[in-house]
Amino acid sequence: MNNPPITVIIPTYNHERYIEESVRSVRSQSIILSCNVIISDDCSTDNTVDKAIKASEGAPNITIRRNIKNAGVMEHYKLLSKLVDTPYLAILEGDDYWSSTDKLELQKSLLDAHPGVGLCFSACLVDDEASGTSWHHPGWPVDRHRVVQLLDLLTSNPIATFSNCFYRTQRFVEVVDRANVKSGYDWLLNMTIAASGGALFAARTSTVYRLHANGTWTRLGSEQKRAEIIKSLASLKDNVDVSFDAFIDAAMTRALNDR
Repeated sequence: MNNPPITVIIPTYNHERYIEESVRSVRSQSIILSCNVIISDDCSTDNTVDKAIKASEGAPNITIRRNIKNAGVMEHYKLLSKLVDTPYLAILEGDDYWSSTDKLELQKSLLDAHPGVGLCFSACLVDDEASGTSWHHPGWPVDRHRVVQLLDLLTSNPIATFSNCFYRTQRFVEVVDRANVKSGYDWLLNMTIAASGGALFAARTSTVYRLHANGTWTRLGSEQKRAEIIKSLASLKDNVDVSFDAFIDAAMTRALNDR
């Protein structure tokens, strides 16, 4: 298809156990023929790339690339953002998968209907491999699509992962280029985007988000997580209007006291 509207990026690192299922879930999307797909490996030391190649056979709209050196999470996203030339950008991390075949179609239709919003996220199923349990996130009723605001994201991080997100490319690129989102991952980036125009909640569980021992966030200890949360909130103050400062300060106090 000429000039497809959507680019799907699949960043991956040592995901040989998961990458084939991730790619299959992208290929099963109802509007896959309207997408370019970029699988980008960040110097995996396992068989991730070989398995990605196998899962992509027969799909001319899928490109597989490798970084020449390990970039790390946010630098990898920054690099990939420069390869996107479509109006919309969707992300699926290589250890997650999409469980609904019309996820992209739904999210595109919602952003099309709300031109001032830069981000749409779906509900997800969190799969905790260590405990063998799973739960729906954010736990909101999945009966009504809605626009939520920065304050909704500030208190509980209802998005949780890049893998259920669908962006206007321009908004994503503007924010990922900021130096202070380097350590804040998806939460800081999404809050910064939502500070202008909010974020759309697609009220459907469309993504499986895996928690496992090698996950970027999961492997951190509780004190490390607290430190990252506080650092992200401090960075957020530099990204948004000062009218949000009191709410961000309150969130930082809660994080400090959450022992």
